[in-house]
Amino acid sequence: MKKYLIYRIVILATILLNFSCDDDEFLNQEPETFLTVDNVFTSGVQVEQLVLTMYQQDRALHGYIDNNQGRVMYGQGTDVFTVPTFRQNTNFSDYNSTITPNAGRLYNIYTDLYQMIARSNLAISLAEQESIPFESEELRRYVLAQAKFFRAKAHGQAAELFGRVAIVDEPTTTVRFDYEQSERSEIYQFAINDLESILDDLPEITNEPGRVVKGAAQHFLSEFYLGLGIETGSEDAYDKSIEYASDVIDGGIYSLMTSRFGSRASEPGKNVWWDLFRLNNQNYSDGNTESIWCYQFDYEAYKAGDEGARLALPYYLSPVWRAIPGVIGEDEYTGGRGVAYLRPTDLTETIIWDSSISDGDIRGDESNIRRTVYYNDPNYEGGTLVGQVVPQEELDAANEGLADGAYFPIYEKFTTDQFEGLEDGERRQNIWRDDYVIRLPETILLRAEAKLRSGDPQGAADDINMIRERAQCNILATAEMVDLDFILDERARELFGEESRWNTLLRMGGSIASDRIRTYAKYDYQVSSLTFDFNTFPIPQTIIDRNKDVVWQQNPGWENR
Repeated sequence: MKKYLIYRIVILATILLNFSCDDDEFLNQEPETFLTVDNVFTSGVQVEQLVLTMYQQDRALHGYIDNNQGRVMYGQGTDVFTVPTFRQNTNFSDYNSTITPNAGRLYNIYTDLYQMIARSNLAISLAEQESIPFESEELRRYVLAQAKFFRAKAHGQAAELFGRVAIVDEPTTTVRFDYEQSERSEIYQFAINDLESILDDLPEITNEPGRVVKGAAQHFLSEFYLGLGIETGSEDAYDKSIEYASDVIDGGIYSLMTSRFGSRASEPGKNVWWDLFRLNNQNYSDGNTESIWCYQFDYEAYKAGDEGARLALPYYLSPVWRAIPGVIGEDEYTGGRGVAYLRPTDLTETIIWDSSISDGDIRGDESNIRRTVYYNDPNYEGGTLVGQVVPQEELDAANEGLADGAYFPIYEKFTTDQFEGLEDGERRQNIWRDDYVIRLPETILLRAEAKLRSGDPQGAADDINMIRERAQCNILATAEMVDLDFILDERARELFGEESRWNTLLRMGGSIASDRIRTYAKYDYQVSSLTFDFNTFPIPQTIIDRNKDVVWQQNPGWENR
């Protein structure tokens, strides 16, 4: 049962190819080629197959780091991830040229979200057709709930990233140029309404890993109510955010993992945080009680043709230790075949792990963040240095030679020491563990933020300490310590490379995103290029221009850029 969902997706990728939207031609809030009940769908099984493609599409947007938009969704250009200088010409470095209304990577994110909305609207309309038979009315409601979940998620995240965009709540059967521009708060409310309407039709838990469950909807309700409160100042919205987060945190289904577990629990020198990111440990059905929802990745599905069923994190997020004199290989010791498309900022490399705030924290332990490099080349200096620690000055020199890509720590959550597929010719650049979309700590941190914004800093500190106590941190938060920056730092410790950091920063409003980037940007040229404040991305200019029958306003600060 474990990989049932992903194997069905592999099959459907071929079956539905002739019936799907042409993604390359998608230029507005609707596809150019329309799916209709009359020419494609005659049974509930087919509607359920359409819903399965939404899982694949959502995974592609948030889990596929191979392209520019995927790296943005991982946090490229925020306060947690930056680009080594040897890649600055082709990647996120100059904010004046990278974040613009004509930026291709932002356009692709926008259209991916609205493609999801278009598919969701189609599935909703089909599931509501009494003439289309389902195996049971319960299954019909479940299919409808999943489609509404993805519609809500895409709308809410579009509001977080792009602000004032369109609410699209029905299938499009003709090309339209008259979409109304909605306020961010209105879009949050639309997403909330969808999510609240499906809670009774989603299961508490599932035997099919990767399927959406009730806790995932409650988590996004907490997040979108929090966004609504930020936009409107509504105390009621903050209260609802706290309520839905509490339903997840205190509901008896989920709990933080506090002891060793899973496939490699007996290995010495490791800890529960390390266990969270080992193969076959990610899903609730694997015994991981803090897992709410995971994307599914699998080597056999990848071999069967699902190119998206792999996580290329070792390739894109690992350093090039082999560029350090006396260190060789692309093996497990060096984190795999790292090419350093992204690297941590000073915030995630050192600042948040300072002993003054993180003493004893196992998340920053050497077992989870490998900072120490050992010589391993038997031909270097006659092999006399093998096994000795490479001095810091040698690491610094290597970084000068490869412009900050040769050395930075290896984050064990992004790699493995048990690579699959080597016998088939795979290189050590992909992993096939499942990837968290929502873990309980993120829900806890949403509640902490809502409590802080509603005037309860002690309650926020108590929530944060649930996470810090699990991490065995010797320093616990106090009400006086907790502010939005403290919460963002804690999110960086716990959720680095898991959360969509741009969604978090932009949702928080004000100048938080630009202030944090200027504070923690690694390079002076990045700071000097960020001469303006923003709390949304620009709306892609192509979208504004094509909606010719209704004039849209560009987001503040992005006009004429």
